[in-house]
Amino acid sequence: MIRIGSKIFTEQYILCEMYRLLIEGNTDLAVSSKTGLGGTKICFDALRNDQIDFYPEYTGTGLLVILQPAEEVSARVMRDKDSTYAFVKQQFEAEYQLEWLPPVGFNNAYALMMRKNMAAQLQLNSISDLTHYLTKKRTP
Repeated sequence: MIRIGSKIFTEQYILCEMYRLLIEGNTDLAVSSKTGLGGTKICFDALRNDQIDFYPEYTGTGLLVILQPAEEVSARVMRDKDSTYAFVKQQFEAEYQLEWLPPVGFNNAYALMMRKNMAAQLQLNSISDLTHYLTKKRTP
């Protein structure tokens, strides 16, 4: 019996169901889904305490929420998705004896939307531009 866990939001429910269907459709293994466990800490503890066998996790969350490295380490390894994954994979193996499997092929990156004319007026092309604009605006 393979026990799949998930956090308590829609994307995680979908991923859990996809994994269940893939395992059942391609193996003789039975699958049990434990969805809606809560947040990262609850899922991670369930994995470490042998209550689930795996759950979908994001490399950025693994890095910042679970590993919590010093800020300069985070900045260094978060240059790109490949270096983040390599660092997280190595650290989880060393610290927790857990294996990170290769990414599944989508990116949960953050983005903002703004009307084109407003972005042009404020000269905003990135989240960094918005941060700079807001910081300038608050400074007397």
